[in-house]
Amino acid sequence: MRLTAAPRASRRTDAAAAVRRRSGSAVRLLGAVLAASLASPGARADDGFGGWNGSLQLLLRGVYLDPQNHGASASQPQLHLAGGFYGELAAAWFMTPALSMELSLAQVSSFGSKIEQGQQALNSGALRLMANTWTLQYNFAEAAALRPYVGTGLHYTTLSVSAAPVNTASAVDASELGWVLQAGADLRIGSGWIVNGDLRYLGHLEPRMSLGDDSVRFTGYIDPLLISLGVGFRW
Repeated sequence: MRLTAAPRASRRTDAAAAVRRRSGSAVRLLGAVLAASLASPGARADDGFGGWNGSLQLLLRGVYLDPQNHGASASQPQLHLAGGFYGELAAAWFMTPALSMELSLAQVSSFGSKIEQGQQALNSGALRLMANTWTLQYNFAEAAALRPYVGTGLHYTTLSVSAAPVNTASAVDASELGWVLQAGADLRIGSGWIVNGDLRYLGHLEPRMSLGDDSVRFTGYIDPLLISLGVGFRW
């Protein structure tokens, strides 16, 4: 029996078909690998955020409130508020890797205060406040382990006088709305876990106050700097 060679055109057709079959198999294999990668928790967390997990972040911070204290005035009373620590819970939403919004809710805390005028100083008791902030942030170095950010927004601070001594501060504005400037950084320390350092300046935290029988009224310039350190998780 004599073997007959197949025509050249037929051989080219069979080769092309084999190439198409191998290409199709490769495409299907690549698709399966990509699907498996995207289905894994690590890939979902890193998607679009350069190694940072997800678009939601929760922070628990310890905050030191450092108030702005003016010197005593000979013409009108001045409020001097003592600094102090309190706790804060903050949540952020990352709209893009660079842009985020943060809402911070503070623990209600009391701070010692006194009212000075000239050489006189009155113990005005504790001033209780709760400084809540909302900021729009811009994040730098999107894929780096250390990500600085700057922000600006608003604060809503509630105030009240707590156990004021007789014939001293008897009333204060119940709330103040003002502006915020913010700067800080997030440091990634593990899968989803971060350490946060943050500075915020609260502008126009200047409540109106009164003494004794409300016959003496003045403005208390608090305008504090909030210095905070915290730990959080992003997913």
